[in-house]
Amino acid sequence: MAKRTLTIGIEEEVVRELDRLADHYSTTRSLMLRKILSEGLRWAALEYAAGLYGRKEATLERAAEVAGVSLYEMMAYLRQRGIPCQRSVMDIREDARAALVRAGREDLGEALRNSREQA
Repeated sequence: MAKRTLTIGIEEEVVRELDRLADHYSTTRSLMLRKILSEGLRWAALEYAAGLYGRKEATLERAAEVAGVSLYEMMAYLRQRGIPCQRSVMDIREDARAALVRAGREDLGEALRNSREQA
């Protein structure tokens, strides 16, 4: 992945805390900042997707796609945040089947559809 250099102003106390954490984890300030930024972006994407889902602006599958996580990770995050499921079990199974088909696993998607029909 290509890298770009960004210049931002950070308060001195934040820099000291960043250095303290970098020392604790035996890493550099730059690597520590990249890790924090990466984790922060993941959290922000999950929060954004959870908001869409909570406002009924996105399906569970779409929210997971927006957040860049699996359906199960999205469901766990929504549960952790106390956002109730707006879909039936059958709807969720259909979302999972569609995701499997899109991922090139038609065999698993068909198996999921067949298990639903037998239930």
